[in-house]
Amino acid sequence: MTTNGKPNVLIIGAGSAGINTALRAAELGATDVTVLERDYPASGSSGLSAGVFNINGVDRGSVELRVLTTRQIDRFERENGLTVTRNGHLRLGRNESSAKALEDAIGWQREFGADVPSTLLTPAEILRLVPDLKVDDVIVGLWSPISGHLDGPELVGVIAERAKSLGVKVLPKHPVLDYRKENGQHVVTTPKGEFRADVVVNAAGPWAQRVGELLGAPLPLVNQVHDVVMVAVPERITYPIPMVQEYIPGDEVAIYFRHDSPHRLICGEHTYAVEEKFETVDPDNYRKTIPADIWEGVAGRVVERLRIDDLGFEPGWTGIYPISADGVSVFGPYEHDASIIAAGGMGGFGLGTGMALGPLAAEWAVLGKPESVTVDPERFLPDRPSLG
Repeated sequence: MTTNGKPNVLIIGAGSAGINTALRAAELGATDVTVLERDYPASGSSGLSAGVFNINGVDRGSVELRVLTTRQIDRFERENGLTVTRNGHLRLGRNESSAKALEDAIGWQREFGADVPSTLLTPAEILRLVPDLKVDDVIVGLWSPISGHLDGPELVGVIAERAKSLGVKVLPKHPVLDYRKENGQHVVTTPKGEFRADVVVNAAGPWAQRVGELLGAPLPLVNQVHDVVMVAVPERITYPIPMVQEYIPGDEVAIYFRHDSPHRLICGEHTYAVEEKFETVDPDNYRKTIPADIWEGVAGRVVERLRIDDLGFEPGWTGIYPISADGVSVFGPYEHDASIIAAGGMGGFGLGTGMALGPLAAEWAVLGKPESVTVDPERFLPDRPSLG
């Protein structure tokens, strides 16, 4: 313990979850907080994200996390100069159950204090927003004008600098080699020495399962490759194309696309679940290029939804979705040792979710209880039966 009675906190991983955990721990008064990063901050999934943030969740708990995330982004933009593009987020409801979920989402946004709650758009109103969108199969759209996208490495860098100003040590090129517990403290070995702490947080992204095995604290993950495809848009298209999201959690894999620059979109396929169509990989050894059949398949789905002639498609980049065994993020202490905190399994929405769940991990570490997340924070605990 430090002189103020707060624990020494050691965080493994400097992506969105780890860096946000570090910042919140320091804000809660922890004066000895260290982040060990195997490479550089945001060098894993956080740096390869499509960078989307939005408040358009479809269940109460998800909406709370998204509102918390947006509040953090607003703070970092206002106080630290974070670059934020608010080109809006449009989620499409294509059946009665999803339309009802989108309608309910607005009430939850108001409940959790969203500055500008989303609105429901009819197909005709959607066409006024995106004139070339296919809406024949759309019942309603959930439109958030304050949502948008940002750059993952910039975001993590801004938060890291803010954390360092509070005394947090962020150490790149410190991969974890070994671990033991000694005299009640966690001892983590790296090539550059040993680090001791009262509490250790596993925020190692796609490597969290390996780190969990070292710690004797399982964090089962399935790491699946997802691809981002780039789309050239004809110059005659002058209206901005917001983030258009077909996916409704619980439904089948669906596409998304958004403007990335005046004449370029990025697009891909999204899901929160483990799917056979996506490769399960070793995070140290997976393809960094996109095979033609994959990007052509994505292109075909985009053309079905966005009816603009002469779109040009080319491969973009690949990244990993670290998905938990039950598809729900894993955050909180272990029953056998409450001084080990899990912080992972966020799938394809980790950049944003880390801004809400990283603080939750810090609260478990420093306070021993959740504070910021009010909707069933225990659903994220690592010993839940659904993780197997």
